[in-house]
Amino acid sequence: FGFNNTFEYKNFDLTIYINGTYGNKIFNELKRINEDPMSRSGMLSTVKDYARIGLIDPNGDPDDAYNQYVINPETTVPRIATSDPNENGRISDRYVEDGSYIRIKSFVLGYTFPRKWTNAVKINRIRIYVNIQNLYTFTKYTGYDPEIGAQRQNVLKSGVDQGRYPSPRVYQFGVNLNF
Repeated sequence: FGFNNTFEYKNFDLTIYINGTYGNKIFNELKRINEDPMSRSGMLSTVKDYARIGLIDPNGDPDDAYNQYVINPETTVPRIATSDPNENGRISDRYVEDGSYIRIKSFVLGYTFPRKWTNAVKINRIRIYVNIQNLYTFTKYTGYDPEIGAQRQNVLKSGVDQGRYPSPRVYQFGVNLNF
């Protein structure tokens, strides 16, 4: 969806363009790769909250599965082990996230100088403005950018975030002169 409007008050003008999506899902492939504490890519801060195992009976057998419990059951990151018999890094719905977002795509604020000022310098119109693109994105998506773009290599990977560089925030300042 999108919304575009221009507001004017006296000599000021504000143009704002907002776009977004609702209800789509994104498979966060980058998170799947970078959240594996056993891989060399395990670099996300969430990896620090890996599952920790505690003993029910400290004097009992530490290898007995019935004598173990997870100290931090709210975590979604598997425990660190020398092997991964459960294949915790496999593709699953664990990495599917809500891709809904609202983005202030363009924000332009301008001021047009009064005619009595511009006539003094023999210019019909002077307008100064600031334009900010990708000002802010409201989302719960944990990847870089919920607007993941199209996959050129494989159409079957639509909706898969493989770490495309996020849309940059761009600041522009300008002056419009009409002679």
